[in-house]
Amino acid sequence: MSGLTIVPAQQVKLSFNPEKGKKYEYQTEMVQNVKQNVMGQEIPVEMEMNTKYLMEIKDKTPQETTVQLTYEEMVYIISSPMMKMGYDSKNPVENPSDIDQMFSKMFDQMIDQSIVVVIAPDGSVKSVTGMDAIGESMVSAIAADGQMIAQLGAQMKQQYNDDAMKNMFEQMFKIYPENAVKAGNSWNINTSMMVNNMITDLKTKYTLKSVSKNMATIAVNGEIEMNPGAGMEGIITGTQTGTMTVDTKKGLPVASNVSQNMTGAIKVQGMEVQMELITKSKTTIKER
Repeated sequence: MSGLTIVPAQQVKLSFNPEKGKKYEYQTEMVQNVKQNVMGQEIPVEMEMNTKYLMEIKDKTPQETTVQLTYEEMVYIISSPMMKMGYDSKNPVENPSDIDQMFSKMFDQMIDQSIVVVIAPDGSVKSVTGMDAIGESMVSAIAADGQMIAQLGAQMKQQYNDDAMKNMFEQMFKIYPENAVKAGNSWNINTSMMVNNMITDLKTKYTLKSVSKNMATIAVNGEIEMNPGAGMEGIITGTQTGTMTVDTKKGLPVASNVSQNMTGAIKVQGMEVQMELITKSKTTIKER
């Protein structure tokens, strides 16, 4: 047996574990293409949403980490063959329409504002505070622009409140296995949230593919089921696939690239709407 050395597979314990006092640039990019078919007419819509935060680790205990996120840049653009509208904090729209001006008034309220996110070692989000107040200021900024604009503002407030942000960040950070893992090991995480009045259940299988230089490469595979809320019937289902890279020391998902493909039909006031949704999401976290 001389000369034969058996090296055990490297095990890693992954958890949310950034160092107190550190600062990061946290960027999210999402493009969603939606095709709706109503009475034989196809209505395609594309939504682009990008956000850049300053991420500061404010406090840390064995039970939780307190993170402050400050909005630095924001892109929110909706486009279809008939129109394009939205907001870009770095590249304001030339000759803005009334709707563009509404988005500008609202999203300007977010830039340089902060929210506080408390995250447990397993990635579950204990709380989000500060977004309710930002959402209120967004709605107040357009309160004098008429009833239709106010209704759109109220709809946006459903996306930008403490509970909605808690769901979003938990989907991003609740990725860690309960025990130490080695290459080839898999673990499952199930989450349920309300998104745009639809109950979204996500069952995700994570598989550790490799570990190199304190970076873990993880494959992501999942099943999605969306059930509409009040006044609607039907179901939308699909899959999620992608990869992410996690810093094994800090536990931060430094990069992820995930695609979702969903199809289904919902009934709204007796009218059936066939839907196809393709969503591509990227995130990066890098130290400043």
